[in-house]
Amino acid sequence: MLLSLTGALIGMPGPGLAEPTLRDLQAAVRALAFLEEPPTGLADIGIVYPDGSAEGLSQARRIAAIFGEGLRAGNLTLRPKLVTVAGAGQAGAVALLLTDAALPEVHRVAAAVARSGVVTIAAGTTAPEAGASVLSVRGGPRVEIVVNRAAAQAAGVSFAAAFRMMIQER
Repeated sequence: MLLSLTGALIGMPGPGLAEPTLRDLQAAVRALAFLEEPPTGLADIGIVYPDGSAEGLSQARRIAAIFGEGLRAGNLTLRPKLVTVAGAGQAGAVALLLTDAALPEVHRVAAAVARSGVVTIAAGTTAPEAGASVLSVRGGPRVEIVVNRAAAQAAGVSFAAAFRMMIQER
């Protein structure tokens, strides 16, 4: 019994963290449509996990499964691509979604994509845990989107004025 309980707990997110839900991911994809220069068509979103982290890779795979063949918002369809923290700068993705395990390395990820127009996203977490990510998104119980102004400026992204009225900026 102890072994089965231990096995069940291994796959659970850490204290205070929550796995992104489909609703969280849909909100994140919709937010990208409000960029001043929004991506269109079929594009990759990197699901970032720390190098050598079995837990991070496992969570990245679970998140990728939620995306399935891709999530669509307007003219954009995002398909998941697993990316390590070390590979974030070469991912070729329009956005990078950080796993819980990658959140402590958000500054390293942000530095790798600085001035590139790549949006870093923390989904399913609370805003303060997002650190230097451009967006922090929670889809429920009500949609909450927080934009980190400094991170957005460092990434070289800006959002449409209409979107800025619907979100929190910090």
